[in-house]
Amino acid sequence: MLTFLHIFIIFCMFVIGTLFGSFFSLATYRLPRHQDIIATRSYCTSCKHRLGFFDLIPVLSYLFRGGKCKYCGEKISIRYFLLEVCNGTIFVLFYLIFGYTIKLLIVCLLYAFIFVLIGSYIMKSKMTEEEKKEISLKHKKGVFISELVIAMIIFTIFMASAFILIRNYNKNVNMYIAKSNAISLAVKNIEKALATDYDSLYSFNDNQVVDEINYSITTNVSKYSDVDFTKQDIVKLIDVQVDYMFNGESYEFNLKTLKGKVL
Repeated sequence: MLTFLHIFIIFCMFVIGTLFGSFFSLATYRLPRHQDIIATRSYCTSCKHRLGFFDLIPVLSYLFRGGKCKYCGEKISIRYFLLEVCNGTIFVLFYLIFGYTIKLLIVCLLYAFIFVLIGSYIMKSKMTEEEKKEISLKHKKGVFISELVIAMIIFTIFMASAFILIRNYNKNVNMYIAKSNAISLAVKNIEKALATDYDSLYSFNDNQVVDEINYSITTNVSKYSDVDFTKQDIVKLIDVQVDYMFNGESYEFNLKTLKGKVL
């Protein structure tokens, strides 16, 4: 089950990477031009038509549209597609190296800052002199830096939110997996006790490690005749208790059944 969880997280990291790859593309194009990166919707750089929701799905939109704008038919630069795929792959590599820890969040933030900073300056260097002159007349100096800071704040909020959501999901799933393993071990020990001959059935202990969690299993066997001496020794109570630690907290699971003596 942990394998499927890791696969799910890898998929989520790739999706997050492609989403931010799309955001990086937008930011590196608009920041040098001092265009809004928050309120203004994405648009085709050729026909200036505003893009709809299904036009903005990372990777898939480019593939489904054949790398062309559906409104004007102009080819879309493949750099958008490559940036999305590369960033998705890079985020997955970061996860595989650092795991889902605070280090991962810090590395992703540093990577995003460096990427947007360098990308913006590269896009600025490709601007025509007319574009640069027009921008210099409309905007004051220092606006580029302030917009870059705003972009990084937005990215930090998005990344921190995604980090918290997936981390909580990861924790909850791991907790359910740990409990599921405890239930499975309790059932196996109940079955073992029921398969044991009545007269040979006594209390026993066991320890097992499953998914890197140590489970302490205590199978208590008691006779009803020990509680009530008027009763015959024909029924035994089987009580299985599984103790384990998860995230520094102690948990236990109990399962009980009865075994009768064959007369």
